[in-house]
Order: sequence, then structure tokens, then C-alpha cells
Amino acid sequence: MGRKREVKLFVSYARKNNSLAGKFLDKFSEFCAPARKFKFIFWQDTAILVGENWNQEIQKALNYCDMGLLLISPAFLESRYITEHELPKFIGNNSKPVVPVMLQPIDFQYHDLKGLHEHQIFRIDAPKFNRPKSYCECTGPQRDRFVQELFRQVASRLDKLFKEQDP
Repeated sequence: MGRKREVKLFVSYARKNNSLAGKFLDKFSEFCAPARKFKFIFWQDTAILVGENWNQEIQKALNYCDMGLLLISPAFLESRYITEHELPKFIGNNSKPVVPVMLQPIDFQYHDLKGLHEHQIFRIDAPKFNRPKSYCECTGPQRDRFVQELFRQVASRLDKLFKEQDP
């Protein structure tokens, strides 16, 4: 088996969602670990060491990453820092690839999606659901299915992106 391709993911979420984002990331990173083709490296602001300039470290990570993993919630959309300093790297011209994930329900009609309306936002759907669900609306095995399906879609997207980049 060949060497795995490293994929550096910049993880963005609202501080208010720290606990829920942590639970999601634990499950998702566990599911990504045995990936056949990719070695996922998750960066989040908890990697910033005491005394370091947090804004500079975030900007370095944004420049260094291959893709953004955006954990969307009302608090995420409300965050001035995310809107002004993180989203511009993933929205608009010359933006980096993005994986928007609905961590908590948002209202597609009435919330300002800050440019994310142009991207497919991941939610889980099933015949028994009356509408697609965010991560926090899932329980038990549904959460496992949520991260499993997200992993499949991310791996497929990476296959497509790297096929387009490689000669």
C-alpha cells in the first residue's frame, strides 16, 4: 500500500459550541483515522500555546490548511471573528475547499449564511426523517451514521480535488 496523502483540516466552530464541537470532532477524527488514502490532520485553536499570539497562529493555520471544516450553528454565523477572519479564506474567489457541516439547526430562509448558501452544507437524511438533521439532532447510532456518511463524502471530494490537481 502506498503512502497516505496528508490533508490538513482547519476546524472552525463557535466558542459557544465548544462541548458539542468536541464530541463531534472526537467521533469524526476517530472515523477518519483508519482512512485508506488520507492521513487527516485536524487543526483547531486549542493547539495555540500559552503566550502565543492567537490571531497570528490562526492566520498561519488558515494559510497552511488544505481545507476548512466549518461546524455551522447560529453561534457560528453570529461570530464576528469567524465572519471577518476565517470565512474569507473559504468563501468567494480563490477560496480554499470547504466542508460545511451543520452542527446545530440553522434556518436557511431567515439566517444570514455569510456566503455559505453557495455550498452544500452537510446534514444527514433518512426516509424516516421529516427533514435532514444536524449533528446535535442525532442521537446514539444516528451520530455514528452522521460521521460515517460525512467521512465518505469528504473522501470522495478529496479524490475529486486531487484528481483535478494531479497531472
